[in-house]
Amino acid sequence: MKKYLYLLVLIAFFSCKNNETEDVLKTAPSQKAPSSKPVSSDLNETSTKVDVTFENEKFTKIYNAYLDVKASLVNTDNEASAASTRAFFMLLKGDETYAAIHTATIPFTEATTVKERRTIFEKVSAAVEVQIANEKIISGAVYKQYCPMAFNGKGAYWLSNSNEVRNPYFGDQMLKCGVVEKEIK
Repeated sequence: MKKYLYLLVLIAFFSCKNNETEDVLKTAPSQKAPSSKPVSSDLNETSTKVDVTFENEKFTKIYNAYLDVKASLVNTDNEASAASTRAFFMLLKGDETYAAIHTATIPFTEATTVKERRTIFEKVSAAVEVQIANEKIISGAVYKQYCPMAFNGKGAYWLSNSNEVRNPYFGDQMLKCGVVEKEIK
């Protein structure tokens, strides 16, 4: 009789343990929302947002428009993505100072899906980063972030106004996949 009781306890123990493991595999702990906070519909929201001001006011507007594009990609929102990329493109149009960024954004005008815009965003991010090196930051910081899994393991960078990762290449599929590579002040 004791033998059967021990067997039942072992079966129950391992059954519970397997269920826990399955739950962990479904949703990684870093992906679970903290229970003390209400869940926001904006996946790009962070608690460590830093406003950045550049000496050149126009570039501050350009950088903020870039962040709007990033937010729309994080949220995998096709309508917002189309609107923010169009606004970003128009802000750059006709200004030779930002010709490299403008050129990188030209494909946004023909992109029709978030997936297409994510591919373009990699080159846009690189162009914005190059321009940041030529601008003077008055206040705040820019965070250069990297996801090694983007584009089938090729990896990709982006810029953020938070040291908390919100991945524009995967959105809610792998929201926090990535690392902060550098803080630019």
